Amino acid sequence: LQFINAIEEGVRLDSLIILGDRRLDITLRRLANAIVFHTDPRKLVEADRIITLKLKARMPELSKLEEELKLEKRGLSNEELALLVEGMKTKETTIDIMKEIQRAAPELYQALVGERDLIMARGMNASFSPSMSSILPPKSMSLSPSSIRTMVAVIGLGHLSGVGRELKSLGWRKFNPAQCYRMGGRLSSETRW
Repeated sequence: LQFINAIEEGVRLDSLIILGDRRLDITLRRLANAIVFHTDPRKLVEADRIITLKLKARMPELSKLEEELKLEKRGLSNEELALLVEGMKTKETTIDIMKEIQRAAPELYQALVGERDLIMARGMNASFSPSMSSILPPKSMSLSPSSIRTMVAVIGLGHLSGVGRELKSLGWRKFNPAQCYRMGGRLSSETRW
């Protein structure tokens, strides 16, 4: 939904819209390779146990819901699932999940998160290169990439730290993931450099 909102807003503002992530088929191939050849299922099960314990500590209502589901012998309703997912969308929870996956299955983490962080950050950085002027919309031809001072990027919360780290290594002095915030259900950042 966030990506659809971003595209709609970009179209409304007559902005250049760039998909800055890796193609899905490549990511899926990398994931399959990581799971089949480099991941110990026991370590993933242990990571899941740790993540669940941390979630229950952070969200006491989760334990209550789990007991309720066991007693009633039913699954999660769509509303309960939506509330659970929304409750998990915090920076702390995302960091915990990412750390556990990275610890338990480093190759899986790299395929799903690490490699894509680099691709997204380098794509954002390239958007401000002189060669970018050849694909700018006609309305903005009077602008040079170096005169563009604001970029809106919609990325998953799990990518924020890695993309930020890579942007800083590429010389983005003022990028600060702590400046990113949730606005209208979307994570937003008004980073200017």
